Amino acid sequence: MKKMAIVLIIASLALTACNKKEGGVKTKDESNVIMVIGNENLTEAELQEKIDTLPAQYKEYSKSEKGRAALIEEISVRKMLKQEAVKTGIENTESYKKDLEGIREDLLISHVVNKKIVEGVKLTDSELKAEYEKNKENFKTPEQIKAAHILINVSDDMTEAQKKDAKKRAEKILTEVTPSNFNEMAKKYSEGPTSENGGELGWFDKTSMVKEFADAAFTGVPEKIYGTVVKTQFGYHIIYIEDKKEAGYLSFEDVKPSLEKELLNKKRAEEYRAWVEDLKKDYIKK
Repeated sequence: MKKMAIVLIIASLALTACNKKEGGVKTKDESNVIMVIGNENLTEAELQEKIDTLPAQYKEYSKSEKGRAALIEEISVRKMLKQEAVKTGIENTESYKKDLEGIREDLLISHVVNKKIVEGVKLTDSELKAEYEKNKENFKTPEQIKAAHILINVSDDMTEAQKKDAKKRAEKILTEVTPSNFNEMAKKYSEGPTSENGGELGWFDKTSMVKEFADAAFTGVPEKIYGTVVKTQFGYHIIYIEDKKEAGYLSFEDVKPSLEKELLNKKRAEEYRAWVEDLKKDYIKK
């Protein structure tokens, strides 16, 4: 059995307290027995204990008949395999004893690092806010526009007459469309992929669109339709500028979760390195 890669665990600091119980541990409450597996009972209490350790999405699945059956199957198989191992004397083999000692060592290291570094190193709001202010430029947001459009396609294989006809159709639509009927008109006339959802493009910054489109949209007036048909490589666009957000910064509350994770990992890594250097002074004799 391979030992746990302790160096990688410390580097990522993805350490958590080892609180999961192995299958096959008898519970004190032997009532409500689901099934008997050899010399052990599988009870509702033990099943619930297992469910409590599952991630949220699996907890939901375990509530279904299929999910419950799958979990019971998993636990019962573990109990059978454990009992079979005991019956065949696996516990007395040298390979088992060696692996067991390796696991014991890994658990000891995991627990002491968890206690010293994971539980011992915390961040305050003041530290996070100071880091936010220090790196505020990293949280800058560009000016954004929310818009919808109606597209009349133009392609290189079209004749000049067809291209002129496309432009005339777009200009005619522009005279008929209003903010209140824009989505319906887009569903009716737009030849672009957004026609089904009323031409909605959502929020975007200036770099997200081709230059001609972006220049028009970002000089337009919110809640107004841009005054002329806009030509791009895709064809002719009628643009409805729905809303605008000025350039600014993500708020502290917006970035706090990701900032906390990043800073905490950095701080824990620094504390771990310093701790190891101190341990060397105590344990390594030159």
